[in-house]
Amino acid sequence: MITVSAVIPCYNRAGTIGDAIASVQSQTRAPLEVIVVDDGSTDGSADIAERYDVRVIRLPRNRGSAAARNAGIRAAVGDAIAWLDSDDYWEPHHLATIAALLDRYPEAAVAAGAVRLVGTRSGTWYGRVPEGPPANVLRNAFYATVVHCIATIVRREALADVGGFDETEFYAEDFDIWLRLAREHNFVARREVTANYRWHGAQTSSDPLSPLLATYKSRKRVLDAIRRDGEDDLADELSEIFRNRWMEDLQTAWDHDQAELLPDLLDLSPLVPEPSPEIKRKWMLRSHIPTRAVPFLRACRSRFAHDQSDMQVQ
Repeated sequence: MITVSAVIPCYNRAGTIGDAIASVQSQTRAPLEVIVVDDGSTDGSADIAERYDVRVIRLPRNRGSAAARNAGIRAAVGDAIAWLDSDDYWEPHHLATIAALLDRYPEAAVAAGAVRLVGTRSGTWYGRVPEGPPANVLRNAFYATVVHCIATIVRREALADVGGFDETEFYAEDFDIWLRLAREHNFVARREVTANYRWHGAQTSSDPLSPLLATYKSRKRVLDAIRRDGEDDLADELSEIFRNRWMEDLQTAWDHDQAELLPDLLDLSPLVPEPSPEIKRKWMLRSHIPTRAVPFLRACRSRFAHDQSDMQVQ
């Protein structure tokens, strides 16, 4: 059986860090160690963590989640690392269920379960890894976040292979590392809820573009690396996924009354491989429509489509 280090990056979570630690200490399969990496908190989070039987690493200043996670990787001694954010918590069987996948499948580097949303949202997030034997999920990971960090256990050697988290990015660091890991390693998953993700107001970003930009930059870096390595067929396939994702992001912004994002998404087009000039022109025109007029135009278009449908029926 592999040994597992539980790592909890923390920044100003005095109200929830205790619950997170307690959920780790209640596991039916105990971790080898529990490491809390306090990322320069100012609310006493580290002091609260030190009341528990865990190792607390205090970073002198806030450096972002990627730096905190890398500090946890460097400190860990287990064969694999189980991630838990400081405002979330595990089900008691999380480590037993997910670590068992890595025990069973030595060819897999990442194992994951499903996540339950609690707090101001509800539901279940299953990720994009098919249930069954380990699989190459590069294409899924290229399109969107493939697993949720708090539901995963990752072999420490695989994390070292890809150089850990990118500390130059302060957004979407999980998307980036899953994408890089998916290029080199197989993933395995169960559709069983083993972790709970608290959804609360503090997670609502006032800057939706920055996480989006980070995912685009990650795709571009990985795509360029694949092209440099001479894997042209794969690069062509991923380029098509990239273009489709860009067009979907544009459509989603339009459909969800976020037309103000259209100019920013168009500014991202240089990262997209060979975007269609026709598509760019279409969305450039739409980006100049006043935001307040978008619902009216959408309603007119819907009504026109409905009328056309009625005429065909007649």
